[in-house]
Amino acid sequence: MDFDRINKEEYSKQLRYFYDYYGAPFREDQGTEDILELINNYSSNGTLIDFGSGSNIYFWLIAFKNIEKVLCVDISKEAFFINEQIRKKEIYPKSYEYPLKKYNKDFNDVLKTNINYLICDVLCSSMNSTIKYNNVSQFGLLGLCKNEREYISNLEKLYDLLKKDGILLGANWCFSTSYSKKMGFNNNYLSEKIVQNFARKRNCKILNVKKVSIANDENYDSVLIYAIKHE
Repeated sequence: MDFDRINKEEYSKQLRYFYDYYGAPFREDQGTEDILELINNYSSNGTLIDFGSGSNIYFWLIAFKNIEKVLCVDISKEAFFINEQIRKKEIYPKSYEYPLKKYNKDFNDVLKTNINYLICDVLCSSMNSTIKYNNVSQFGLLGLCKNEREYISNLEKLYDLLKKDGILLGANWCFSTSYSKKMGFNNNYLSEKIVQNFARKRNCKILNVKKVSIANDENYDSVLIYAIKHE
């Protein structure tokens, strides 16, 4: 990807978000530990496509076991540029120290992972489902869907990218009342039931689903996390 033409305003916005959540020291009781454990316990070896990747792919990759190739999908080229800065060690995210120690990983090995980037707004686009992956993940993206119907429709698109026995990993943050007002909608449709109904409809296996409370965050009350196996 050509990173020569970067929008400075968008880059500054992405960098602020990065330092608020991933560049800063690891914060406990935010559900992040649970997401990392979900990845480590249920992800499959092989390939990964991650939706809404932003600047966080290397953080989540620490918890995966043996990923050969990654395709990151996001609408922000500037967020991907931050990943490149991390890869080149121009930026070091302090939050990475927690998973690196927990999973006994060498950061240099994580940085060697083969990563490609795709600029795409998946919530408004169709995906080429002829290419299948061992793992499909979205950590945050589908929580931006404005209602349950839209959420399920996009979850269907992601699930259809899985190989047989592949794993779909998801985490969606549930808005606080104040953040719902700021966003102009709420996502209180997010629940274990929405995942259970989806799995029943698609005849797939839920490996884990739960809502985890979040402490001391004005924007989010909890996070819904799940792992689903394609059968």
